[in-house]
Amino acid sequence: MNKMVIKGVSLAVLAGLCWGSMAVVAQHLMMSREVNGEQLAVLRILGAGVLLVLFDLVSSRGQSLKDVFRKENFKDLLIYGLGQLGIQGAFFLSIDYANAATAAILVLTGPLFIVGFLAIGEHRKVRIVEIFAIVMSSIGVICLVTKGDLSGINFSVAGVFWGLVSAMCGAFCTVQPRKLLKRMSVMQVVGWGMFFGALLACIIKPPFTFDIHWDQMMLASYGYIVLIGTVSAFWCYLKSLKFVVPSVTSILACFEPLSAVVLSVILLGTVFTVVEAIGAALIFSTVFVLARSK
Repeated sequence: MNKMVIKGVSLAVLAGLCWGSMAVVAQHLMMSREVNGEQLAVLRILGAGVLLVLFDLVSSRGQSLKDVFRKENFKDLLIYGLGQLGIQGAFFLSIDYANAATAAILVLTGPLFIVGFLAIGEHRKVRIVEIFAIVMSSIGVICLVTKGDLSGINFSVAGVFWGLVSAMCGAFCTVQPRKLLKRMSVMQVVGWGMFFGALLACIIKPPFTFDIHWDQMMLASYGYIVLIGTVSAFWCYLKSLKFVVPSVTSILACFEPLSAVVLSVILLGTVFTVVEAIGAALIFSTVFVLARSK
């Protein structure tokens, strides 16, 4: 196996694991605290953006501002930040108009959009192994999300629309920053992109209007969501783009629901069904298929 491919695959899988563990923490907060998904989305992107921007400014002694506000970089960072906001905003709208299971399944169309973007924009040939991996991972995630019961899926027009918008934004944010990553570090792209996205998010949903009780559990959970579920996850995800093509990275992000299910079984005591086990096996299979492909 190509060592570069293995490194890229490992980083993409790790990103999915970070996102999945964050989902469990977020679920716990929404169950035990009066915190909703929209509030967590705004606080998440704000906390990560501010933290990484401060780190960048301190470590570079402010010198990085020249790179950030250089015309081509600033434009790309702003677009990336808007894309990040679009991912989360459209995802929660899809949940509102349909439900969480439907939104999670619609996000699976992301890798298809990426394959399409690359085929049209860069004239890259569609690889059979990638289509095969997309199909396997999609079936696996559907098994995990539905537990074999498709009656809970609600394909309302508005729910489908916003779910597809979220998937398109996710695909765009996977392809768009590749050239930017050649001019700036991963941390700078993630940090400043999220910071600009957070500024707009705070205008739409001002955090000071949130009625949240900030006790030790809330602070610890929020810290985990920001540091592991956002900073670490997006760093691994964008870093993987240096070693594998965007379509492979996006397919491997399906480890997010898998890790969320496994951690829910361990920490929240939920039951792991046979259908979920089949879904897990299919998702694991995509890793070996993609790792062995060139």
